[in-house]
Amino acid sequence: MQDRKSTRGPRTLVDLVATRIAETPGRTAFSFVEQRGAAERIDYRRLGDRVAGVARQVLAATAPGDRVVLLCPPGMDFAFAFYACLVTGRIAVAVSLPSSTRQLSTLTGIIRDSGAVAAIVPLSAIPITSAQLGVDIRIIDSDAADPEAVWSGELESAPGPDDIAFLQYTSGSTGTPKGVSVLHRNLLHNLGLITSKCALTPDVSVVSWLPPFHDMGLIQGLLLPAFVGAPGTLMSPMTFLRDPLTWLREISGKPDVLAGGPNLAYGLCLKRVSPSDAAQLDLSGWRIAFAGAEPIDPNTLRRFAEMFAVSGFRDTSFVPMYGLAESTLYVNGGLLGIGASSRVFAVEELERGSAVADPGGRELLSMGPVEPDSTVVVDPETRVRCAPNRVGEIWLHGPSVAAGYWNKPEQTERTFAARIAHEDGPAYLRTGDLGFLCDGELYVSGRIKELMIVHGRNIFPQDIERTIVSSHPTLRPGGCAVFAASIDDQERVMVVQELADEPESAEALATSIRDIVSRVHAISLHRVVFVGKGEVPKTTSGKVQRQRLREHYSSVTALQESGI
Repeated sequence: MQDRKSTRGPRTLVDLVATRIAETPGRTAFSFVEQRGAAERIDYRRLGDRVAGVARQVLAATAPGDRVVLLCPPGMDFAFAFYACLVTGRIAVAVSLPSSTRQLSTLTGIIRDSGAVAAIVPLSAIPITSAQLGVDIRIIDSDAADPEAVWSGELESAPGPDDIAFLQYTSGSTGTPKGVSVLHRNLLHNLGLITSKCALTPDVSVVSWLPPFHDMGLIQGLLLPAFVGAPGTLMSPMTFLRDPLTWLREISGKPDVLAGGPNLAYGLCLKRVSPSDAAQLDLSGWRIAFAGAEPIDPNTLRRFAEMFAVSGFRDTSFVPMYGLAESTLYVNGGLLGIGASSRVFAVEELERGSAVADPGGRELLSMGPVEPDSTVVVDPETRVRCAPNRVGEIWLHGPSVAAGYWNKPEQTERTFAARIAHEDGPAYLRTGDLGFLCDGELYVSGRIKELMIVHGRNIFPQDIERTIVSSHPTLRPGGCAVFAASIDDQERVMVVQELADEPESAEALATSIRDIVSRVHAISLHRVVFVGKGEVPKTTSGKVQRQRLREHYSSVTALQESGI
């Protein structure tokens, strides 16, 4: 047992949480909002006691450094389980609860890849067995935690800065999910970076509906409030998806709010919140409305600001952000108080690798000014640093960059130890993201693995998807996927589009899609495939799995066209 009190300041998030429990036991740590608006409030004293109860179970069933899977629904059970792993020096593995055979297979793969020996599960809510998971793993029933447990301030097997805090499995949007090893010092630095960049104080209110098993939801919703010492309001993603107004009501009336999400969040609010409901809200205190995790449509943000101006929302509150699990979470973001700053670039020049201003081109949001040595743009083939306004791969260096991929030394070396050619500098993280620097600000234009090379042109699938959906209002914005499949040894562009209802003429709709893509992008579509609602494969964070579609249609289409 060791005492965490120290005059050197916090070395891990565990130190900070212990300080909160000791110094502000009655202060609200989290509130969890149910579907009907009822909220469960937990202060730091209660948080410490509940974490201590689960921690006792973890200590009894595992050893320091063991990986422990969190099979908990979003909410307090997840928070207690995660912090119980942190304070006992176990490595938390946050996962999405499986709702399909494919997701169960993904979960089983993550358990095997991580070598997890135990899973924390509230069995009353998730009645699951190791047999159902298909692996030999101990089940820790968090419902059976000692209700009389009391936080003592002393921790057994407490971690140090260089210990792994958790494994954050990547979304798998461009391949198989990999476990990113996030150290305690990575976590502390990244939380400090977010706090500094966003000018956060204990008076801020953090409101989150984001899934806690993904990096953005975990760090923004569950860890940032404790780091800052501010109250966090949490809700299930399903609560938000069923009724986005629930999220907005939790923001309403609060004086200093940090809340946000992907493009989907703002789009759903536009679609499902009525003007009369918007008029009843007070969003004047929403200081930071961050937008990230997926390509952000500037038009969506503009429409959101217009609709919720009646609520007191200011478009200057928008802060576009860029990040990824391999750099803990946050990398860079727009400046506070200026809103979503954007520029418009010629599509044809972007395809050729240059960023040239063009009023009729592609609008991209600025991710803010960067530190020159921390964020660079490099030619992914030659590894030579790109000049300003040249498209290349975004490379990162700094204390937030994680230790690597769990148990994958070759991939870790390839991704986390890149060197810029002809420069005697540090090792960099290769993000796999394409972008460029313009006047010292970062713009993200796509993903290397999703880039389509057609007749020598670099085509971004998001551009074509945006054209298709904007030209056909009846199509689902999140249900369009454009990708290049290898057919007859050639890259052929295909479209898979979800339809909620059977169209009167699928052939006419397909022809219309072909015509608009040909006219706007000068590209001939090989095939337009219509599928049912929800059939475009996505990660649990909602990202389209274009690589999976490419693999599927390359083989299936080739067989069909060969008459097999």
